[in-house]
Formats: sequence, C-alpha cells, structure tokens
Amino acid sequence: MEEPLKAIVVDDEQYARSVIRHLLREEQHIQLVTECNNGFDAIEQIKIHQPQLVFLDVQMPEIDGFEVIAQTRHAWVPFYIFTTAYDQYALKAFEVNAIDYLLKPFSDARFFQAVKKAKEQTYHQQLQKLAALVQHVNPSNQQYLQRISIKSAGRIYFLQTDEIQWIEAADQYVEIHTAEKTHLLRETMNHLEQALNPQRFFRTHRSFIVNIDCVQEIKAHKNDYLVLLKDHTSLKLTRKRKEALQTLLN
Repeated sequence: MEEPLKAIVVDDEQYARSVIRHLLREEQHIQLVTECNNGFDAIEQIKIHQPQLVFLDVQMPEIDGFEVIAQTRHAWVPFYIFTTAYDQYALKAFEVNAIDYLLKPFSDARFFQAVKKAKEQTYHQQLQKLAALVQHVNPSNQQYLQRISIKSAGRIYFLQTDEIQWIEAADQYVEIHTAEKTHLLRETMNHLEQALNPQRFFRTHRSFIVNIDCVQEIKAHKNDYLVLLKDHTSLKLTRKRKEALQTLLN
C-alpha cells in the first residue's frame, strides 16, 4: 500500500489553517502531521517530521515564510505551496523553488490543482531516486552524453563531448570551451556534471568542469590549487577535490 505524503500547514491565522485542514480531509494520499502558527515552530517541525509538502504563509510575525525556507534548507527540503493574500511575493516564491502560489481566498479547485502538482512532483522525485539506486547497483547501465546540441544564430550545432576541453559556469548558462571556440549553452553545471562521463570529466570547482585528458599539471595556489591545461588555461581546484582528481589522473 502506498504511504501517504506527510504535510505541514504553516499560517498565523487559525481560519486559514482550518480551511486547508478541511480540504486535506478529501485527500487520501496526504497526511497532515501538524500545524504551525509561527515561523519558529515551522522550522522545528519541518526538521522533526521531514514532510514532503508544506503549505506556507508568507507574512507572519517575526519570521516570514522565506526565512523558514532559509533556516531549513540544509536540514530538509520539502515541496512548498505558498498560501498568501499578497500577490507581490509570487516571483520570489518561485525563485526559491515553490511549486505553486495560492492567492487567498482560493477556490477548492485551485487548491486541488496545486496538490495534484505536488503529488506529481513527489512521484517524479521518487522515480529519480529509484533510478539512481538502480544505477548505483549496476553502474554499467549508465549512458553518458556523447554529444551536446547547441543553438546558435538560428542553427543547431552538435558538439561531440570528446571535443570539450573545459566548462565554466556563467550565470544561467555555461561556457563550453573547445580548441576552436567557446559555445554558450543554457544549462546548469550540476546537470552537466551528472550527464558527462565521470571517468573523463571532473568538477574541479563549483564553476569549472575539466576534461582530464587536457590536464597538464596541478600546482598549489594560495590556500587551494590550480589545474593547468595543455593550452595553458588555469582552472581553480579546491583543496577537498584535489585528491580525487589525482586518483582519477593516475
């Protein structure tokens, strides 16, 4: 039998909490584990219960909803649905990865639409964890990127990953450096790190990924290190990643 998703409601208004509590009674697959009327309690209860879903008010005395997220993100990261009477926080809510933003007073249909989205996101997350577990058991099944499609000037260029010398983070983009030129791609470093063959590409720093075939030398630099490439490029290498890179190079 599928376990219900654990949920917490955080709102300083009792009536607002009662509305969500009543609606959740119609959801068989969501269990309301507790309610909080302030940000301090919310931080504590999120850490204790580790819910998959939190209905979170924005404006609360002393600690607002965004501070709750900031204070718990290193301990537990649930899916957040913001519930508020103010629309000016919507953009900021999605910047902290809220999956929906319910403007009070919201309809039952709008509420269940947000809940459906939360359940779908949770299911997708569980599938990803399962896939990662299967890959851990049998890593030979992993298929890494062989080429990357890059859109430029109305054309799509296919870059073979073997051509990549190093990659650098650039805000919402990455710069992919080859011997001939630099390509700009809208992608995250974390996704590329997972998609590229770890026997070939190494994350030296949060801002850099290097093709180990291009590494010429590692040298000390201040409190960390530098990776010197064959084309004389220097990339930052953190102290805690140095040993892993040396092992890979050897």
